[in-house]
Amino acid sequence: MPRPLTLPALVLAAACGTGSPSPVAPNDQARAPVDTSSGPPITWEFGAKFEPPVGRVVHGMGQWASGNAQYLAMLPASSQPASELVFIDLGDTPRPWNPPEIAARIASIGAAGRMPSMDLALRGLQPTPAALAQLADKTYGIDSLVAYTTQYDARIQSFIDVVRAYGQPVLLRIGGEFSGWWNGYHPWAYPVAFRKIVNMFRASGVTNVAFVWCYEPAVADDFDAVDDGGVAKWYPGDDVVDWFGIDLFAAQDVGGATTGHGGALTSFARTTRFLDMAVARHRPVIIAESSPSHFDLANLAEAASAWDQWFNPYFALIESRSEIKWFTYINYDWTKASYYASSGWKNNDLTASGTIAAQYRAELARPKYLHAHELGLLKK
Repeated sequence: MPRPLTLPALVLAAACGTGSPSPVAPNDQARAPVDTSSGPPITWEFGAKFEPPVGRVVHGMGQWASGNAQYLAMLPASSQPASELVFIDLGDTPRPWNPPEIAARIASIGAAGRMPSMDLALRGLQPTPAALAQLADKTYGIDSLVAYTTQYDARIQSFIDVVRAYGQPVLLRIGGEFSGWWNGYHPWAYPVAFRKIVNMFRASGVTNVAFVWCYEPAVADDFDAVDDGGVAKWYPGDDVVDWFGIDLFAAQDVGGATTGHGGALTSFARTTRFLDMAVARHRPVIIAESSPSHFDLANLAEAASAWDQWFNPYFALIESRSEIKWFTYINYDWTKASYYASSGWKNNDLTASGTIAAQYRAELARPKYLHAHELGLLKK
């Protein structure tokens, strides 16, 4: 998903009092061990770092300060999200690289009783679609520079130092939506960059992070492609990937037919193939970003269609695919951001529809979902 908002803007919003409220327990209490002595022993399907117990799915929320505030207020204390999404651009932006701001942001998430789910973008700010169309080379990402030079090593190391100093669990996507044209990454170079960053974390002795490799099914299903020598086009390797991730926005991402005109694979078929690859690699899956992007929840008819065509298939997918262990809902009115509004994205703020909000709360009240007060159940 294209993403023009950067972390410093989010930190500034929080500093100005517009950030998310924190109705749940502070960091140390939220991560305290959960008493399981009266129930059956806890087991995990994959045994991955920070995986929830069998039968449970972690509940997370997205990154927009205003949307998060409304989301938190909409939910009861028993259903507060266990994780919060935040984005960081490794490349240059109009704002300078600032590790203290990154540290402040993840500390605020932890203090609110949530686990940071971070995306480290291997680029700077994204060009607008119009500007991207004018670029002679659409692969504008810095993943190749990360992979084959030392240009960004000091910046990566400073980020590693921040995560290590934080000391609490972190999920880290490296170059999320790796093959999306909007990110401008380079096939063959991207997995080298991913591996390099993971190995830098390990060389620094960091153990409080799990690494996520994340796909978006709007693009080709070449995520598992290799060349004649067996070198992967996009996949960094089992030894550096703890979780698979997938971002789901369109209705055709979460359900429907698997073949289209002329037998071509649909978005849902690509979603299914990616999930199948996760199972084959014995990796859990996080839905790292999601919302019904092309439905207006403020419109009564569209809200009803959204529940039938997006939410129901979405939760059915989570129910039917046990490898999905985590989901993140982005609660936001996309029309407030020109980048997305120009692409036809609509109001996905759940509070715009009392009916949708009630249905969503009822879904999250099911015992399968793991919320903020249960973070202590995640596998260490």
